[in-house]
Amino acid sequence: MRTYKRQACKKQACKKQTGKNQAGEKFFFQMAAFLAALCAACFFVSCGTTRNAAFIPFDETVARHEYLAAADDLEAAADSENGEDLYRADKDEVLRYLDTGILYHIAGEAQKSIERLNEAEYLIEDNYTKSISDAALSFILNDYSLVYCGEAYEDVYLNIFKALDYLKLDSFDDAYVEIQRVGEKLNFLEDKYGRLADSLNESGEAEGAIQKGEIEFHNSALARYLSVLLYRTDRRRDSAALDMEQLRRAFTDQPEVYDFAPPEDLDAILAPAQQARLNVIAFAGPGPEKRASALRVTARGGLIVITQEEEDDLGNMTLKDLTPIPFPVPGSGLNLKVSIPNMRPRGSLITGIRVLVDGQPAGGLSLLEKLDKVAMETFKLNETIIRTRTVIRAVLTGAATAAAKYAADKMTKDSSIGSLLSFVGGIALDVAADMKEEADLRLARYFPGKAYVGEFLVEPGDHEVTIEFLGAAGQVLYTEKIPRKSYASGKLNLVTAYDLE
Repeated sequence: MRTYKRQACKKQACKKQTGKNQAGEKFFFQMAAFLAALCAACFFVSCGTTRNAAFIPFDETVARHEYLAAADDLEAAADSENGEDLYRADKDEVLRYLDTGILYHIAGEAQKSIERLNEAEYLIEDNYTKSISDAALSFILNDYSLVYCGEAYEDVYLNIFKALDYLKLDSFDDAYVEIQRVGEKLNFLEDKYGRLADSLNESGEAEGAIQKGEIEFHNSALARYLSVLLYRTDRRRDSAALDMEQLRRAFTDQPEVYDFAPPEDLDAILAPAQQARLNVIAFAGPGPEKRASALRVTARGGLIVITQEEEDDLGNMTLKDLTPIPFPVPGSGLNLKVSIPNMRPRGSLITGIRVLVDGQPAGGLSLLEKLDKVAMETFKLNETIIRTRTVIRAVLTGAATAAAKYAADKMTKDSSIGSLLSFVGGIALDVAADMKEEADLRLARYFPGKAYVGEFLVEPGDHEVTIEFLGAAGQVLYTEKIPRKSYASGKLNLVTAYDLE
């Protein structure tokens, strides 16, 4: 009897010890899993917020106007072992080719620029096609985890820069094709993003909540200006006159984008002239940037309400927008915050541009196009989609996170160690959910912000042309000298200059 009791006690003690070991092992693995999730979340957030630091050396080279060195160094760095810090091979190839293509363009390496911008244009179209077929995936993954398809303005203006490259190579026919591509893309821009919205609605996740965006930009004055110059040089005066009329209409029909007066000397461009015509196009200031904007999302039942706050000039948070979206919300309700990108211009010290011929003032250039303004206007097409898709993804993620936290609480509520585990696990899940909705701020870095133009009559022969970029007080901020060359009557004598500061 005593032996039996001793054996029963040993078995019971062994069972308790085994239970403790199993509980300890269970706790260990659960804690490891939660901490791994927390660390992974923090890692990805860190990656997303520190990526720009990798570009500082190249930005500094660009600031010194050493564009060829910046292009060569950036390309070499992208091909190195640490190239993923700049451009992820499976996600950011469009950005790589846009950045290097524009830098080679500014540096005067026309053929290298064309090759890279061609690759960017192909990838933009290919990635867009894939995004249509993989629409449902964008409700699972954060936008930064998706392949970059390029912004609308990047896709449009790369053809402008390719046209200028071809003109540098004296290939008029190819330049015509690139300018025509600008018009074609603008004509179908709303349809393109409309198809993307349709594919997202048809994926089943959006429940038809994504609306198509509308914009006020269908006609580029810069593209029309180049077209007029080409037609005039080819002596196709009727075609030149038609495009000149479209150039004027760009200003009258699109006041949201062209919120300034057109150049005063447009009529003179089509007037007869015996002298050589010197045409100057100067690009000044940096392109736009993306910044994160916070949205508060309140979801319950069949409705999502989005409120957006932004800081005013006095530092006060003001309500900018309130949008309701009919959408079946899982669970009892959610109240969460998400980030979306919004596009804004970057400031420039350049307020005017002056041209000198053989050291003598020839006149100033006139503002023709705000590329950064066009970027913000065309971004409205994608912004509508990004905003709604992000909110829906956040709601679905929030509901899943809440369910996971409830399950963790239920599993571990019976012990103090379990309470700690639940607490840590809840943090991990919350951080992972927040990380999932970090705003995607990718954008090509080296597009210029504004385009200025001017035409000057000079005597046929050799001349030295100087372009001075001026500050608010009229001081010269940067001077670009064009090597002395011959300018002929009846020819296209086009000079370009750049200052991205």
